[in-house]
Amino acid sequence: MKQAVAEKRELWLRVLCPLVLLCGTSKAHAQTPPTADPPTRSTASIERAVDQVRVHPNIRSEFDYIMTARVRLLLFWVGKDDVGGGYIRLGTAPQDASLEVINLLIGSDPAKAPRAINRWGLASEVVHKSPTAGGGFESSVFFGFMKVSKGASVAEMQKELAREKQSGNFLFSAILNQAGPDENFAKTVPFSSDTDFTIHDLEQAEPVVLEHLMSSEGRFRSADAREFQACNRAEGFLSSVSELVEAALSGKRAPISICYLYNGQRFTLTLKQTTRIPQRDIRITLREVPHEYARTYHDLVLAGFDNFNETTKTGGSFDLLLGTSGALRGAPVQITYQPNWWFQVILNLKTPPGEVAEKR
Repeated sequence: MKQAVAEKRELWLRVLCPLVLLCGTSKAHAQTPPTADPPTRSTASIERAVDQVRVHPNIRSEFDYIMTARVRLLLFWVGKDDVGGGYIRLGTAPQDASLEVINLLIGSDPAKAPRAINRWGLASEVVHKSPTAGGGFESSVFFGFMKVSKGASVAEMQKELAREKQSGNFLFSAILNQAGPDENFAKTVPFSSDTDFTIHDLEQAEPVVLEHLMSSEGRFRSADAREFQACNRAEGFLSSVSELVEAALSGKRAPISICYLYNGQRFTLTLKQTTRIPQRDIRITLREVPHEYARTYHDLVLAGFDNFNETTKTGGSFDLLLGTSGALRGAPVQITYQPNWWFQVILNLKTPPGEVAEKR
């Protein structure tokens, strides 16, 4: 019973971070009271990290997605297409090509989602490449925030949403995470906004979030130097996924595990298996569109991942259906996250190139 309640408590949080990017942020906020302003050195570190994530990158690749949510009723699945979406963007900093930038935006659209649910999140990672050939990455900064809920069920969440609208205070949470040989820290901040930002309001919401991360509120945590030495990697979650995607496409034999630091804790990300998929047909129904959205993909790799917190001994899994050639090489044409046996979130790539996916 307790396990079922816990699963329902995080249901919609997991819907909006199918890659398990930001879920730990809200949980940490619920358990940890705010702390005083960090020392001057820590404040300077936060300012430097914020300066990096404020950069608007030169976009090299962009992939847009349409969200489907499904529920299992005994022997069959029922669901709804086009309840939200998001994107993956890859690029470099305008003034420094050694700074690789990965942006992930995922969430529901209250104009489309059942009961006008508004839950969404952004994850952005800036990684500094070593100047030496094949030297990997020297450091990374992860910035993320999300619209959160404490409701233990959909009904409770509805009441919470009603209270938010009545009071004019809408709950968000944010994290700034630095990983590298010289500095390893994280700052987490839960905060209320008088604006109920949606997935369409990123440009307005992002500066508000960064202001809260720069303020004295929230919690500052330094990672144990031994944790970094044990891991010996500066990459964050998003760049770690990218590394294992390349391993899957290169035909390396699974399982393959790598580690990364997040919120002062060490995680293990594992490419647990890969499967060649000769062809996959994807069909979804779009709101206010009279015809079915259908695509056919060829020569794919289905990659299964586990993400495990070595401190809390908890984790989750997700699947990426990857293109293997052309403009879609390494791009997930479908992302699947199933936190339990009865609930599933699927993100389908929108408007792929014609030479890879054919419109029917």
